[in-house]
Order: sequence, then C-alpha cells, then structure tokens
Amino acid sequence: MRRAYALALVVVVALSIAFYWGDFTFASSKTTSSVKFGSDVSTNATVNSGFCVYPDSPFGKMVAEELRNRGYKVLLLGAPVECDGQFLAVWVEWINASYTPLYAEGSIRVGAIYSSAGDPSHYLGYRNATDKEAALVNFEKTSTPQIRGYLRITVSDSSKGIIGFRGYAKHLMRSAAKSIASSVLRFPSGEEG
Repeated sequence: MRRAYALALVVVVALSIAFYWGDFTFASSKTTSSVKFGSDVSTNATVNSGFCVYPDSPFGKMVAEELRNRGYKVLLLGAPVECDGQFLAVWVEWINASYTPLYAEGSIRVGAIYSSAGDPSHYLGYRNATDKEAALVNFEKTSTPQIRGYLRITVSDSSKGIIGFRGYAKHLMRSAAKSIASSVLRFPSGEEG
C-alpha cells in the first residue's frame, strides 16, 4: 500500500513539474489585442531600411524574429544607440495569467518606441524620465527629419487544451510580438495603428 502512495506521489510531482516548466501548448486560443499609439511625423522624413531592436531580451528576440519572418533585416542592440536601421525599443510592462493544465486565461501589456531614422532619443528620454507617461506621449524636436512613435499594446487570451505554464507565457509574448510588428510596420506607410 505504501508503494502505491509513493508511486502516486511521484507521478503527481512529476506531472506538476512537467506542466509548470513545460514549454508546450496543444490548445485552441482566442486572442484579442488593443493598441494605443501616438506618432510625430517630420516633413521629408528619413526612413532607414531594416530594424535595430533593443533590448536583446527574450521578448526583443521574438519581435526581431517576427520582423525577420516578414522579410526585414534585423539587428539586435545591446544598448539603446543610434543605428543605421529603424530604431525599435520594446519591453513587457506586465503579464497576468490564470492557469490550469487544461485552461489558461491571461493578458500582457507591452510597449514600444519607434524611430524611422534610427534615433534612440525619444526612448532615452522615456527611460530616464520620472514621469514615464508624460515622456512617452511627448515628442521633443529633433534635427533629423523622421517618423517617431510609441505603442502600448494589451493582448488578452483564453486557451483550452493541454498547456504548460511556460508555454502559455511564451504564447502570450509571441502574440504581443506579432502585434508590435504589425503596428510598427504601419508607421512609415502613414497608416494609423
């Protein structure tokens, strides 16, 4: 009898570890996203080819991969510096999830700052500001004619199936990365978010 309890305990612990650390999602998902954006367009704006994505983080790598999948040349930056491509800084503001191995529901909010001329000044001003909200929506004058913008995207999702916790968190981040790539590509064309 003790062996049966010990075996059952081992199976429960092994399954718990597999579902918590598991990087898998065999599920159907319903995902929606909302985009808040602002932009500043100079006359005769410079639009560089390719993208420079900062930060070089797991989420930044997902955004870079999404842009590459759409045919763009992408360089990952280790620091927010001026570059020869279109500058794009991305970050995760928060992620919330309610999780069971068969059903998960969650949301993620991400942010991005964009410059068509590879100018990181708006991001640096935002990063160093005490009032982040004001710094995000205010664009200071620059000497380089460019298109600058910011994005704040919230993605909500509900998934049913066999789901690992880490896999679900990555699913939320991939959905947000796709939304950032789609929205950023609209800035140079003049389309709204």
